[in-house]
Amino acid sequence: MSACGSNDESAESSGSGALDAATNAKVKDIVGHFQRTNRTPGVLVGIWSPKGTFVSATGTADLKTGAPLRSDMQFKIASQTKSFTANLVLQLVGEGKVALDDHISKWVTGVPNGDRITIRQLLNHTSGLADAFTSPTIQAKVQTGCTVPELLTAEAKIPPVAPPGTKWSYSNYGYNLLGRLVELAGGQDLSTAVQQRIARPLGLRRTLLPTSGNGLSKPFTHGYGLGDLGPTQAPTASDDATALPASCLWAHGSMVSTLSDMRVWSRALATGALLKPEVWAEATKNPIPFTFAGNYNGPGKWQYGLGFVESGGFIGAEGSFAGYESTTMYSPTRRTTIEVVSTKIPNAITPPPMFQALAMAIYGTGIGFGLTPEQALAPTFKGAAG
Repeated sequence: MSACGSNDESAESSGSGALDAATNAKVKDIVGHFQRTNRTPGVLVGIWSPKGTFVSATGTADLKTGAPLRSDMQFKIASQTKSFTANLVLQLVGEGKVALDDHISKWVTGVPNGDRITIRQLLNHTSGLADAFTSPTIQAKVQTGCTVPELLTAEAKIPPVAPPGTKWSYSNYGYNLLGRLVELAGGQDLSTAVQQRIARPLGLRRTLLPTSGNGLSKPFTHGYGLGDLGPTQAPTASDDATALPASCLWAHGSMVSTLSDMRVWSRALATGALLKPEVWAEATKNPIPFTFAGNYNGPGKWQYGLGFVESGGFIGAEGSFAGYESTTMYSPTRRTTIEVVSTKIPNAITPPPMFQALAMAIYGTGIGFGLTPEQALAPTFKGAAG
C-alpha cells in the first residue's frame, strides 16, 4: 500500500534485464520517498539502462473509482511539448525553410521587439519575452479553451521582461510563436506536423498534440491539482484537473503521451536523430545555465539548449500543468533513459531532481549534477509549478 492508500503495481521488465537487487531496492525506496513526501496519487517511473530496467506504476489513477495506476496509461506531458515544437523548427532549419538568425517578425507580426528577436533566442528562452501564460485573458479561458489567434494576441500585450539576448527568461509565449512559425514555414497545422514529422517516423502510437478536448484516450491516468493544493498535501477527487482542455497551452504545453512513447522520443531528442548533423551541432552548442523560478529544478546544475534541458550529460525536457508533472531524460553516453511522472501538482520534490536522484542511485554521485542525493530528495519546492 502507498501513502495514499492505493494499489502499488511494480513491473521490472527487461531488455537488458532487471537492475541488481541492491540498486533495485534503492530505486524502490526513492520512488516511495517521492510519493510519500509529495502525497501524489500516482507515480510513474521508467528506467532503461545497460545496468538494467525498472518500470513502475505506483498508486491510483482515479481517486473517485480507486482504479490502480498502470504503466501503459496516457498522461499530459505539459511543457515537454516544447521539445517537440523545437525539433520541428530545427527540422525546418535543416530544410532551409527557416534560419536560426531570422527575426520572428519575418513570420509573425505584432510581436514586442519582433524585429530584433531571433528564432535562436526563442528556442533557448533569451528572447526577453514574458512567460505570458499568466495573462488574465488566457487564464480566463483555460477551462473553456483558446484559439491560436486569441493566444498570440493576448500574449503580445504582455510587456517584455528584458531586451532580446540579454538574459534567460522562460517564455511560453515564445514557444507559441515557434508553433506558429512551424505552421507558416512548414505549410501544415502544428498537430499534423507532430504526427507526420515525429510521431509516425518514430512509431509513437499514443503521442499527439490535441485539436480538441484534453487529448487523452483510454487508458489514461487522472491528474490532480486545482486551487490551493499544497506541495505536500494529498489531493481529493474534487481536485481532479484531468478534464481541462489543452488548447490554451498549444505549442508550449498541450501534448499527451505515455511512458513507452516518451522513452523512444527521449532517445531521438537527445541524439538529434531527426535532424541534420550540422543543425544538431548548432542546437547543442553553448547551452545556457538557468534556474527556474522558485528553484523548481532543485539546487543542481542545469543548462538550456535549443529546445531541451541538459544536466550531467542527460538531455531531455520537463513539464508541469494542472494535474501532471514530469521529466524525461536520456544520456547518449550511458545509453540510459529515466522518466518520472507525478499525477499531482505542485510537488515539494519535483520530477527533475527526482530524476537526478534515480540516476545517482544507478551510476553514483560523480555524474556532474552539482548536488548530492540528499539534496535531490529534499522537499524544497514551495511555489506554484510553472
